[in-house]
Amino acid sequence: MIKKYGFIVKGENYTPDTHHSTLDSGFFFTKVVGVSTDEEAILVAKAFVQCGIEVIELCGGFGKESAEHLIAEVNTHVPIGCVIFNDTEQQKLTSFLSPSSA
Repeated sequence: MIKKYGFIVKGENYTPDTHHSTLDSGFFFTKVVGVSTDEEAILVAKAFVQCGIEVIELCGGFGKESAEHLIAEVNTHVPIGCVIFNDTEQQKLTSFLSPSSA
């Protein structure tokens, strides 16, 4: 059973030292950290592994290429996943992010 979970959010102007939070029920611990770059995310993921995080997820903002790069760089036994959208939800997101929707 997973008891320690880490989530890394990638967004403009996030800094890991400032943009982080924890949730702890006593039975399940979650650490959320914001980063601006893949390099920061790699450091955070390595720190997660060092502190005993058992599963790491990356927000969809990383994209497949960045997620794969991070996974290769961290090179750990800890599983690292990335949030994805199904086709319908991806179309909504693409539409929202298109210049015509601004």
